[in-house]
Amino acid sequence: MKKEQLISELIRGTGLPQSAFDGYAQIDLISNTRAIIDGCKGIIEYSGEKISLNLGNVCAEFCGTELNMNAFEDEQVVLNGRFSTINFT
Repeated sequence: MKKEQLISELIRGTGLPQSAFDGYAQIDLISNTRAIIDGCKGIIEYSGEKISLNLGNVCAEFCGTELNMNAFEDEQVVLNGRFSTINFT
């Protein structure tokens, strides 16, 4: 099943209209070492210890060690490293 199909099915399962989810970013975490973020509008801060991202309606701050960004294309960001905290403001 494709990611878009799975997301559509999950949204339908909530009983809420699709518009309730429009404009929100999605973050997929794989353990504490990889994050895939869809809906990123820009990079606020980037270092080996902290990466802050503009997600439109919120900012996400990933803190840890050996952080790096493997990709940023079509509003999708792939982060790797060892995350110790993730903060939203």
